[in-house]
Amino acid sequence: MNFINRINLKRTALHCLYWILFLLFFYSNKSDNEDSYAFIVIYSCKILAQAAVAYGLIYWIIPETLNKKRYLLFIISAFGWLYFVFALLMIVKFYYLEPRFPTSFNDWLGHTMTIRERLTSGKLIVREFSFITYPVIILGFISFNRKQQRLLKLEEEKKSIELKVLKNQLNPHFLFNTLNNLYTLTLKKDDKAPEVIAKLSEILDFVLYRCNEDYVSVEKEITLIENYIALEKLRYDENRLDILFTKDIQESNKISPLIVLTFIENAFKHGVINETEKATIRLSLESKKEQIIFSIKNTKPQNELARISNQSKIGLENVRKQLDLLYPKKYQLEIEETQRYYTVKLCLKN
Repeated sequence: MNFINRINLKRTALHCLYWILFLLFFYSNKSDNEDSYAFIVIYSCKILAQAAVAYGLIYWIIPETLNKKRYLLFIISAFGWLYFVFALLMIVKFYYLEPRFPTSFNDWLGHTMTIRERLTSGKLIVREFSFITYPVIILGFISFNRKQQRLLKLEEEKKSIELKVLKNQLNPHFLFNTLNNLYTLTLKKDDKAPEVIAKLSEILDFVLYRCNEDYVSVEKEITLIENYIALEKLRYDENRLDILFTKDIQESNKISPLIVLTFIENAFKHGVINETEKATIRLSLESKKEQIIFSIKNTKPQNELARISNQSKIGLENVRKQLDLLYPKKYQLEIEETQRYYTVKLCLKN
């Protein structure tokens, strides 16, 4: 049924061409004393047998048995189908082809055998099985290759959709926090509000227009981080916040946009806002040959307000999911929490 559903003109034409090429290949090896008409009729029957084996295995037996991990049933069904086609071919030869073209079978192994002997001869079965199955290997390889390409395409599409969903969850969270900062300053009629708007404009430009790509240059990501830190520093005086951001760019690499921003947001949200004393944040970003290392360490407030919210946990889960999609088996994330400090180290391999 699956085979019938897949039939279309282009596909049918390609399959017909495939078997015609096999017939031409056999014909090219025909000896000069063989009759062309007899040769074409005989080998057309043989190719029909090969095609029956191929399509029966690829579109029926393998999907219903091997793909469902029914290995014993696959072996029994495959050999049963092979023998069934072999038996039909022997019957056609015995009752139709040999009486019509007797001289074409003089040198054939089963020429002197009865129909019963042909159907039970191990030597003849092995020989005919090998003949009718080798086109299946080529056709099966082509079918497998097409299936793998289709699966890869579906996997890429799935990955792209998942990334868009994750980024759509992350960006509103980031923008909400930033707008809250601006709202607080405007309520106080703070002179820093225009500068915040300028920084926010640069951040929005990055988030809305440059984050559609899976990867951006590490320099662009650093600019985003610096703008975000500058925006946050406007909210606190030197007595509240001690922050240091160090960069070591030995080689320009690509990095997934916003991938480290969640950790920085959490450092401010839980390490500064809830801190009644002076908060400390230390960030570093290294870009080496085919490797990016990011780390952040912040002090933890020693009060009841220091509990991590569900939103922060969701943000961290989203980062892990993005890392799994964009850096499969090519990243290392270490999170360490002590009584006084919260430390994150992320290593990405390009």
